[in-house]
Amino acid sequence: MESLFVKTTDPQPHENVWRNVLRLADRLSSSGITDCDLPNRLPLSQLRVIGVIYDRHPQGVMLKEIADELKLTPGAISQTVDTLVKENIVERTTSPTDRRAILLRPTESGLALKEEHGRRIENVMQAISCGISAEEFAVFQSVLERLLEQISNLPQQSK
Repeated sequence: MESLFVKTTDPQPHENVWRNVLRLADRLSSSGITDCDLPNRLPLSQLRVIGVIYDRHPQGVMLKEIADELKLTPGAISQTVDTLVKENIVERTTSPTDRRAILLRPTESGLALKEEHGRRIENVMQAISCGISAEEFAVFQSVLERLLEQISNLPQQSK
């Protein structure tokens, strides 16, 4: 498949894109989007798990499915879920079709947190996208989606 990047006079265009993506993620992370009424800010690891649980609401999702989607071990996800349950953001429920299976769902306060978080994201994105046309933003979104799709197709690197 052909690369998305065009040839430039810059000797390291891919490295510059990589650095800019990391800078953007870091600055978004420190922008206060994850601040909430909980005693501590929600770390990115918890936000990723919550995101999968929200995506599967209202039916719920099993821990192993979260681990598979995030490409993490069930043990790592379990620790995060334990914390989210203690914070009353997520609840464990029995599957209606298999009493042995435990499903994870957002609590009412977890859904309220999602709404608050969504408002914060909207405010930050409106502030930082000022001066960017709807067409430019759509192209940016499309490129991000393609990059995510491509990275999902890469073979796993052993550590």
